[in-house]
Amino acid sequence: MNIVADTNLWVRFFTRDDERQAQKVVDIFTRADKIILPSNVLCELVWVLSFSYQFTPDVIFDRLEKLLQNPKIVLKNDEVSFGLKMLQHNGDFADGINAFAGQEMALGQAASFVSFDQKAVKLLKRMGCSATLL
Repeated sequence: MNIVADTNLWVRFFTRDDERQAQKVVDIFTRADKIILPSNVLCELVWVLSFSYQFTPDVIFDRLEKLLQNPKIVLKNDEVSFGLKMLQHNGDFADGINAFAGQEMALGQAASFVSFDQKAVKLLKRMGCSATLL
């Protein structure tokens, strides 16, 4: 059985704030052949862990990095790797996902990440991406 787990399952898995639900998540993950993990679910998860649970970027990075080594996990590797690289440099995971996905969607044509977020634009430029501050 292949599954696509909603963000709330991943929150239970990482926080174990409801042990009964967390055990259900572990059980379904154990039974699954593949666990499909869309990038938008990861973006939501990182946001919830950061803002609702006060996990630091280092803790989130370490836990996600370990999770992504699981052969059952199916995701867009390059996209998620770029999001993790942003997170590792104290940037926003979702900004990294969006910048990478947008560039891929440009189908080989140049595309610049445009934002009001000074920190994101500066970091993306340091990482060699085209980024424009409005």
